[in-house]
Amino acid sequence: MKTGASIWKTLRTLLGDLPEVECRWHEPLASYTTFRVGGPAFCLARPQTTDALVRLVELVRSCQVPHFVLGGGSNLLLPDEEVKAVVIQLEQCASDISVAATGDDGKAWLAVGAGVRLARLQRYCLQHRFGGLEFLVGIPGTVGGAAFMNAGTGAGSMADALLWVDLLDGENRRQRLPQTTLSPSYRSLGLPDESVILGCGLAATVCAPDRQRASLSRLLRERKRTQPWQMPSAGCVFKNPAGHAAGALIEKAGLKGFRIGDAEVSTKHANWIINRGRARSKDVVALIEHVEACVRQHYGIRLEREIRIVER
Repeated sequence: MKTGASIWKTLRTLLGDLPEVECRWHEPLASYTTFRVGGPAFCLARPQTTDALVRLVELVRSCQVPHFVLGGGSNLLLPDEEVKAVVIQLEQCASDISVAATGDDGKAWLAVGAGVRLARLQRYCLQHRFGGLEFLVGIPGTVGGAAFMNAGTGAGSMADALLWVDLLDGENRRQRLPQTTLSPSYRSLGLPDESVILGCGLAATVCAPDRQRASLSRLLRERKRTQPWQMPSAGCVFKNPAGHAAGALIEKAGLKGFRIGDAEVSTKHANWIINRGRARSKDVVALIEHVEACVRQHYGIRLEREIRIVER
């Protein structure tokens, strides 16, 4: 394999020759993340079919270059400089929602592509009177990203509704893994990091629209009341340590409103860092490290990051 600059030059030619893959070279990524932070990517690749995705993943793996899937960009912090990686979006090749099966008991199995936005899934459920997934309301991102990190709230998590997950494994093999074969935990579905989720099956129930809308409204009001929705952010920065709430620890350490540059610990929820307008990735990283040091100093607790930080 070629090394250094030569591999990127060769890779550009190889990617450009792939059928059914849209390549955007040096595409600025800030607008693709909820933090509104990030430099350009070497290549933003958008496969149009599952077969095209498989060919793309096989290529970047064979070239041994960094790559990752970018969903809704809601749990992600990208560097300010160019991201030397192939960034893959699934919104074109994994965007279907269908009813895989229904039962006489009012239950249904939904087959949902990994590139489907969670907000779109909620609209589909409302339109077809499917309940059971209301806990996802207000969470930005895609089904694939939510499944991989077992996203959720106090009202439930992806593992609670998951029936199966379809993926490409590290050997580029397509697999369907039943939920019973997985080992989900807090903010993890237990999948290897190299897995590329294609879609998943989710359990739902037929319900009355009025009751469903009331549940969605209640959950949404609570999220807006307790979280700084109006500002760019990446959601919760840290996982909750056992027996503690990360936000409470940060607040008790006196860090609400603490700023580095335009990155600020939210005054509404201390486990959120917000972008006040011109925050840079280095500001956010410095603030995360400061919060970690203060909590460790005050309470002897090491916070574990929930947010994914991509290195240059």
